[in-house]
Formats: sequence, C-alpha cells, structure tokens
Amino acid sequence: MTIGIAVIGSGIFVQEAHLPGIKANGDLFSLKAIYSRSLSSAQKLSKEVESSTPDLYAEDAGSDKSYAKLLERSDIEAVVIALPILAQPDFIKKALSAGKHVLSEKPIAKDLATAHELIDWYHKNIDTKKTIWAVAENFRYLGRFQYGAEQVKELGNVLGFRLRMHASVGPGAKYYETEWRKKPEYQ
Repeated sequence: MTIGIAVIGSGIFVQEAHLPGIKANGDLFSLKAIYSRSLSSAQKLSKEVESSTPDLYAEDAGSDKSYAKLLERSDIEAVVIALPILAQPDFIKKALSAGKHVLSEKPIAKDLATAHELIDWYHKNIDTKKTIWAVAENFRYLGRFQYGAEQVKELGNVLGFRLRMHASVGPGAKYYETEWRKKPEYQ
C-alpha cells in the first residue's frame, strides 16, 4: 500500500529534488495531485511524471480545483509544500488542519517571530502524534551532523547550544538568481 501524496508548488526544488524523490520511491508514494499558483506551471510539472497522471489544482483553475478541494481528498495523506516564503505558513496550517502530514521547505516563515508562532500553533492545535509536520532541512541527514549529535548525547544532559553556519551561494550558482533568495516577500 502506498501513501497518497500531493506536491504543493512547482518551482526548481520541486522539479529537481522532491518530484525525483517521490518517483524514486514509487513503492512508498503515489503522486495523486499537483497544486501550483498557475495551472500552466502545474501542467508543466505534471509532464515530468511518467508513471501516473496526477490531478492538477491551481489558483486559476476554478473553485473545484482549489487548494481547499485538494485537502478534502481522502486519498491524499501527505503533502510536500515548497512555496514562496510568505505563502508557506498559511498553506502549512491549512494542510495540518485538514489532517495531512506535511513536509515543508525551509525557511518556514519570513522571520523568527512568525516561525515561532507557526510552531506554537502546531503544538497547540494539532495532535502531533497523529499528524506529522517535518521541515526539509537537509543538514540533519548529513553524516557529520549525525556524528555530532551522537557525540552530544555522550555529554549527558545538555541544556542548549547554538550553531552558526555560513554557506555561500555565489554568482553562477543555480539558486543565486532566484527571486525568493533576493527578497523574502517574493510572490
């Protein structure tokens, strides 16, 4: 039995990471739907799906193909949300409120205050044992970070720590010219 999944967003990272990941794990996931702000971008992404024909939803596709209608579907158990920063919190809340598991891209919000509000809302309003929200933070799966976590466990009861990491995305890099990186309010 596979998990019915919907992809929310159709940008570069969905095309290059999330969709290939779903396709590579066809024994676990069944892509049921794609939602995008425009029907044309949802259609473009759907052409990259060979094994099935996901239903398409978009802001400009009519009320019967809205995000709310997608979330009403019982065959969709989880959503991958990769949208512009300002849109993410609202889409995350709606999916979780509909009982869908959520994997959302980072950053989850425009600033720390909004992120904390969203996290607090999740813990206060959602049964976190039944409906899971995870942030697609790739560093937690890298070997050196897992090794670091193991070493910290050996220290005993650590009350807190702070890690500051910097990485450069320079000219010529694939994501350097993306609008969302230049201005968080990009829509």
